[in-house]
Amino acid sequence: MFIRLTQAVTRALQLTIVACLALMALLVFGNVVLRYGFDSGIAVSEELARLLFVWLVFLGAILASRQHAHIGFDTLVRSLPPVWRKAGIAFTGSLMLGACVVFVVGGWRQTLINLDNSYPVLGVSYAWLHGSAIVFGVGMFISIAFNIWDALTQPHTPDELSMTLNLGERIEAEMTHVATHQPKDPKP
Repeated sequence: MFIRLTQAVTRALQLTIVACLALMALLVFGNVVLRYGFDSGIAVSEELARLLFVWLVFLGAILASRQHAHIGFDTLVRSLPPVWRKAGIAFTGSLMLGACVVFVVGGWRQTLINLDNSYPVLGVSYAWLHGSAIVFGVGMFISIAFNIWDALTQPHTPDELSMTLNLGERIEAEMTHVATHQPKDPKP
């Protein structure tokens, strides 16, 4: 059940990121066309695009953590025996969990400080900006805790005991996924 829940959350993150990116592109492109073509513009375009970008980055970091897509240096880890790889994952994961707590606490404090401050044109509270740090901290905490639990309790090959995948492996995995999960033909 937890696996299904993480798959649903991952899909929701993907869709939210796509929506943020599409809206940002539409706002910025539309504003450029309006400014250069019609000497006008969308007043909220810059502030909203900036706010969406911050959310996109933080949500994308959570998604990348779930998919082991962050950049990492695992040369040392790959040279260790599996029991030490697990110990390394637990140690570095614990450090990252501490950093997540810092993000949540700092984000909460900044959100409270900025509740009464608003964007000049957009008119929404700056708490929406700083609240992204809370969502990021909680999301990353859950993702990292799951990664640690998975590495320590589930059987893995030595190559699977890495929190990063190299680009070639990721491309191969995606190609295999696409090749084996073809959409069904629509009914005539």
